[in-house]
Amino acid sequence: MGHTRYSSRCISPYLLSTIRRLFTASICCVRPQLLTSLLIGLCLSILTGLFLRHYLQPNKQIHTPPGPKGTFFTGVKDQLSQTPWKVYAQWAEHYQSPVISFWVYNRRTVVLNDHKSVRDLLDKRASLYSDRPKSWMYHELCGRGQSVFNISSLDSRHGKYRKLIQHGLSGRSICDYHDLLENEANIFVESITREPKAFQHHIRRNVAAVIMKIAYGYSLTENNDPFIRVAEESAQISGWALTPGRWIVDYYPIVRFLPSWFPFAHFKRQGERWRKQLESLSDVPHNWVKKQMKHSNYEECFTTRLLRPDEGAEAEDIVKWAAGGLYAGASDTTVSALTSFILLMALFPDAQAEAQREIAEFCGAGRVPAIVDLPHLPYLSALYKEVLRYAPVSNLALPHRVVQDDVYQSYHIPKDSTIIANTWAILHDPAIYPEPFEFRPSRFIDNAPMLDQHQPHYGDLEDTNHSGCSKRSDNSDIETDPDPRAYCFGYGRRSCPGMRLAEISVLLIMSRVLSQFQISLPVGVEPTPQVEFTSGITSHVKQFDITIKLRQ
Repeated sequence: MGHTRYSSRCISPYLLSTIRRLFTASICCVRPQLLTSLLIGLCLSILTGLFLRHYLQPNKQIHTPPGPKGTFFTGVKDQLSQTPWKVYAQWAEHYQSPVISFWVYNRRTVVLNDHKSVRDLLDKRASLYSDRPKSWMYHELCGRGQSVFNISSLDSRHGKYRKLIQHGLSGRSICDYHDLLENEANIFVESITREPKAFQHHIRRNVAAVIMKIAYGYSLTENNDPFIRVAEESAQISGWALTPGRWIVDYYPIVRFLPSWFPFAHFKRQGERWRKQLESLSDVPHNWVKKQMKHSNYEECFTTRLLRPDEGAEAEDIVKWAAGGLYAGASDTTVSALTSFILLMALFPDAQAEAQREIAEFCGAGRVPAIVDLPHLPYLSALYKEVLRYAPVSNLALPHRVVQDDVYQSYHIPKDSTIIANTWAILHDPAIYPEPFEFRPSRFIDNAPMLDQHQPHYGDLEDTNHSGCSKRSDNSDIETDPDPRAYCFGYGRRSCPGMRLAEISVLLIMSRVLSQFQISLPVGVEPTPQVEFTSGITSHVKQFDITIKLRQ
């Protein structure tokens, strides 16, 4: 890899430093009558960033990946729709390159639209591509820089978090949660029977009940338990705070020094409000556990097993954030998968009927499926994989950051670029998933053996990312119908450590719903609803009217 040489037109680092010092000094002594000075400093900061973006270019023969140029100030911000995953896929096709790049304000983004580039960079070069880009709005103003899914990979806490969570959600640990999962599945079925129209609320309650019990030993008392509300609000806030291009402070962080009363500092006032709300996600349940432990009135859980008062405040803080990560990671993604499953069953009755037939044949009359039955239901497993492929829980993976200049397929990928894996494009790529817009669970029937949930590596795909692939009939090197779980739970060192628990939990609920309910579209609905997604960190299928009835 060659060294990058920069043009002589490069702006002096001393000048940049001087601009920042002058602007910061003016902020510190700000008064209403000095607004003009503040505006001048802000304009200097923005113009400096634009100058660097357009004129500080590497003097080398290799180029950055192709992509749209956008406008001088905002880049392609105004071209990003509510479905950016589709826009990125269209750009990749237009520029005839699965790897594309563009600017949003002064930040370069590189999007990976195929499975090969994702594996080559995010997995094989994980040491370079596992960091997170800095989101000043979310990390600093909202106070979430230490959260499990957003902390820098260069921070020593990152490895500690993963070690704690992987141990707490290992295959052996999950066996201890079987009774909990079975009991909550029973409650879920009872709730659906009473109020089928509120199925998404019942899904959220089920997911929250499981995670709160595992993480904190807390039992939900009612459907409107305050912890459910906190989790839902936190997921919404996180999605808003992390939306690309929404917050000027993410691209020109010097504006974070503006006082809250400043006319253009609404982002700072919003960040202060959100910070208080987001703190509840980890602080409130953590403090509840500490109170229970103090009075020796607690159930053993993830937090109580790790909390050691004599180890100091930092160790306790790590446990608090790790437990909060359990909840934040599972709550919205599992809800998305189960919601998609129920809605898709209404659209694809043949797949529903085939899964019901398999369950009836194996379990017999009068018995509902249990966790021990899941490895013996191959069509159910294939159905689960097709739900993940057809309606990914995250159409775009959480962004990564490359920590140094890199070269890939003759493209220069500059240091600090934001790297986004377009999971939707990968899972709808006809080169590896023939007829990708058809819902066809049978594509996964013969590809991979069922996994045994009793083994410690249940659901672990780290070393088998392409297990279950079959070669194309034309004998090319492209593998077809790879296991979609390799793409749905993050990549490299940022892969989700809770995917084992998510899989067994979702499969159990799916089996119970299929064995006891019939899901369909209301009579006379025309035309058939189209599958559309919400935008945000987690993708949800937009709801449409369905009917859920007990089977006869």
